[in-house]
Amino acid sequence: MENDKIEKIRKELPSVSSCVYLNTGTNGPLCRASAEVMKKESEKEYLEGRYLPFLSELYKDMDETRELIADFIGADYEEIALTHTGTEGMNLILWGINWQPGDEIITTNREHVASLAPISLIKNKYSLNVKYMDVEYGESYNEQKFLDTFTKRISPKTRILVVSHVSFSTGLTFPLKKLAKICHENNMYILVDGAQGAGAVPLDVHDFDIDFYSLAGRKWLLGPEGISALYVAKHRVSEIDPTFISPSSIRDRHDLDINSPYIIPAPFAARFQTATSINRPILLGFKEALNFITNDVGKEWMLERIASMVLYLREKLEVIPELTIITPKGKEGGFIHFLIENWKPSDFCTTMNKKKYMIRPVPSQHLPAPIRVSVGFYNTKSELDGLVENIREVISKKSNI
Repeated sequence: MENDKIEKIRKELPSVSSCVYLNTGTNGPLCRASAEVMKKESEKEYLEGRYLPFLSELYKDMDETRELIADFIGADYEEIALTHTGTEGMNLILWGINWQPGDEIITTNREHVASLAPISLIKNKYSLNVKYMDVEYGESYNEQKFLDTFTKRISPKTRILVVSHVSFSTGLTFPLKKLAKICHENNMYILVDGAQGAGAVPLDVHDFDIDFYSLAGRKWLLGPEGISALYVAKHRVSEIDPTFISPSSIRDRHDLDINSPYIIPAPFAARFQTATSINRPILLGFKEALNFITNDVGKEWMLERIASMVLYLREKLEVIPELTIITPKGKEGGFIHFLIENWKPSDFCTTMNKKKYMIRPVPSQHLPAPIRVSVGFYNTKSELDGLVENIREVISKKSNI
């Protein structure tokens, strides 16, 4: 029965048959429905033009997409803003806080440049202090030690914790619910880089009590490039100033007093939407991806399968003597990160790519900069067995040289 479901799913994801697709953490495979609707809408716009009714259709689709995202992450529709990238969402929050000189940000040494770059800019712009917490990996990681370290780093000047849901560089799933509790006990915000979280691991932003969560459409949610979303808890909306403004950020924009410098923001999180009109083919592609995951795949089934397949791969890799797993056991998201003795990760990945196993290295500045395998719900055990067999073969050949 399950094999029938996997076969059916894989037919709707043609690219996963062109190679062993193990790189969803960079870009997820497009489903057939997304590709078809994007092609159809692009052709329609090309042949028929983009006139006034197009806009009303667009705004309807934007609202329906916000509804789908809200349902998927446990939010309310009003708490979702559409963005172009996950990085844009991180910027919108970090630039929107009413910073005072000397305020503090706490983050970790496991964050993506999508967080680190905007933090660097606002640090200099507003004379802020940034505290970077070291987070251990592999067998050295201890969750309680990490939580205790975080608590000790907080001061009366600390305003926010910026942290990933799942670390792109080690595969660790951070304990968001526990971190949010500590933050709120200390009158702090928590801003989550959810690029590797939504669609890979369980997420309920209300239950976790998250303030801000920026997700990426193109990764585990299988959307096209150019569309993502930002969650802003309803009770936090008024505490963040919009960084940019556009007609879609304004309430009743056609009734605006054009001789006045005053505007009324759009309701709740919609005020953070920066695009007057989102590219409709991309929007519809994302909408179809969300429908595919929700209706054809099934959210709970998807998350359970990712978790079980990651565990299956981990058990196969653990017995290879030359291989050291970086991802802490029991804290995996959709990733397994590892190092291989006497191999530079980039060289190893290039070798495996030539064998049609699409894996990638973590950039070298993000130590320990391991090899990263993204395990999707559409992958099969035979694909993972083949990966392990080829890893052993590549190691053995080098050892015999």
